[in-house]
Amino acid sequence: MNDHERPETGGHERAQLLKGLAELALLSVLRERAHYGLEILDRLRGEAGLGLAEGTIYPLLHRLERAGLTKAEWRIEADGARPRKYYALTAKGRGELDSQAADWRRISGGLTAFLDRSGT
Repeated sequence: MNDHERPETGGHERAQLLKGLAELALLSVLRERAHYGLEILDRLRGEAGLGLAEGTIYPLLHRLERAGLTKAEWRIEADGARPRKYYALTAKGRGELDSQAADWRRISGGLTAFLDRSGT
């Protein structure tokens, strides 16, 4: 069966996986310093290679803030540009990042080894 004949499956599963990976990557970006939303999105797209739509970043940021993993503050840049909301990790967020990163390394390493066993 070639790609054109393959039935569409896994769309929801892929979306859920991407959502989880986006959370881990977002927490990782904030480990360095506070960032504003579009800056985070640019880094997730460019550096992490996640093809996220602009409309996905703010609901994720708000969910993480409600969970106490991030905190937000409005800032006005020195150049007088409009105010931007910056997000930073909380102590709880750093702990969650460490936990998720350890889980990812364990799972991805095991799965990679499993897939590579037969040359897939």
